[in-house]
Amino acid sequence: MANIKKLSADLLAVEEPLLESYRELQNAASGKVATSLCASVCEAQKSQLEYLRFLGEDLPAEFVAVGAISANSVKLRQGPGGTSPLISELPAGLPVIVMSWSGYWAAVQIPGGQKGYVFRDYVRVEGDGKSPGWQRPNER
Repeated sequence: MANIKKLSADLLAVEEPLLESYRELQNAASGKVATSLCASVCEAQKSQLEYLRFLGEDLPAEFVAVGAISANSVKLRQGPGGTSPLISELPAGLPVIVMSWSGYWAAVQIPGGQKGYVFRDYVRVEGDGKSPGWQRPNER
């Protein structure tokens, strides 16, 4: 069986240079629909690159969901609390691996392997219904 880290690195080497072409496509767009579609394609390519980077890293043993940061300048903290030391600020759209939920906080790993906590309202999760109740408005 092929090594996932090598395969993801090989794909990253092919896909990463394409990002500039996607940006050129976005810059060439005119009209609201074409501009919106091109922006979506460019963002999807950026997300794909981040997911490929994840696959080249040591992944966490705990896993609840894959998600993304939903706002700009979201604070990544060392612990679950607003007074916990700040590690960095995260951009909107950054993929995250949610390792666990802790009250109002999500324990996450970001591309590059850094782990920390973000306020749960700023994490949009995908997947299989393991998201907390506030993100499942039709379930009560």
